[in-house]
Amino acid sequence: MSKFLIPDGRYLLTAAMDDRVRHMARAPDRAGERAHPIFAFVAALGGLGLKIADLSAALGLAFERGPVLARCRLSYDAPLLVDRSYDVRAEIDDLQRKPSRVFGAADHLHLSIRLRDERPYSRARLHIVYPAGEA
Repeated sequence: MSKFLIPDGRYLLTAAMDDRVRHMARAPDRAGERAHPIFAFVAALGGLGLKIADLSAALGLAFERGPVLARCRLSYDAPLLVDRSYDVRAEIDDLQRKPSRVFGAADHLHLSIRLRDERPYSRARLHIVYPAGEA
């Protein structure tokens, strides 16, 4: 497989968005500028340079068959802050077709998405499984 380049994106994380997430999650009110840590995931997907469906299509993956998020690992270099805009940079770490007892075969996409401005803030590492049908 050739190296597919995912376009860079941007994500504006507002105080109002953070307030809404905290309300829905019944999390404590924000103290200062620190956003809820789930924004490492929300901003990664929301600011991705392509929609996941479009990325899937570009890679020849069967998004319409219902991919499953098998794993999500979040790591932080610094707390995310509200009322800031972050660069969103993503890369494909791995893409493999493997046998599957359930689907016959499944495509396993490993995606790494970083949020940064002048410095790194967070990284979301996603493992998404796409049913591929018979091998």
